[in-house]
Amino acid sequence: MKVRWLGHSCIEISGRTHVLIDPDYRREPAPDLDYILITHGHEDHLGRVGELTSGIVLASPDVCHLAREQGVSAERLRAVKPGDVVDNIRVLPGYSAVGRLSELWARLWGRRHRLPGGTPLSFLVEDDLSLLHIGDAYRCSMVIAADILCLPWRQVPFGNERFQRRLIELTRSLAPRYVIPIHHDIPPWEADPEQLRGQVRGEVVVPIEWMEFKRYVSLGA
Repeated sequence: MKVRWLGHSCIEISGRTHVLIDPDYRREPAPDLDYILITHGHEDHLGRVGELTSGIVLASPDVCHLAREQGVSAERLRAVKPGDVVDNIRVLPGYSAVGRLSELWARLWGRRHRLPGGTPLSFLVEDDLSLLHIGDAYRCSMVIAADILCLPWRQVPFGNERFQRRLIELTRSLAPRYVIPIHHDIPPWEADPEQLRGQVRGEVVVPIEWMEFKRYVSLGA
């Protein structure tokens, strides 16, 4: 199972299936995707889905509608809900920040979401190890075991120390073996992933290049 981070919240997985999560990528994914998973509809997660020519899109029904508006053909859209299982992908409840409060926070930072967030989801991809992607959630009431957690490490305009402490507590509660910081490169929410080292039990990795995850971590081909 190989994993790499393509910028923003975008994670690419090559294993039993070829998966792209939250396709607002800054580095190009490999071709011939099997699945594209979208946690919610904000443009920094839905991203460049309309540019991708392969892969079945798995998202909530309202986010599938947004993807259709971005140019994804209807036959490549599959609306899913928590509890669904598609191949080696489990669909879980989502906790990403959407709605009026989310929009207010964005405006406080001088940003405004062009697209509605829709109904959020989380995804667990089960391969050699399991990988959990929770979008940009800072809370999660699920009791679930995952080997790899994609953690949306970022800043907020007010109460940032408390906010980041909640992310650290979330990571400790989920107890992953590995933590991949995501979302930390989006202006003006940039945060340093190095801050996580020593504060969480899992090993913090930023796989800009392919990294193989098995019982140990080594650089992939």
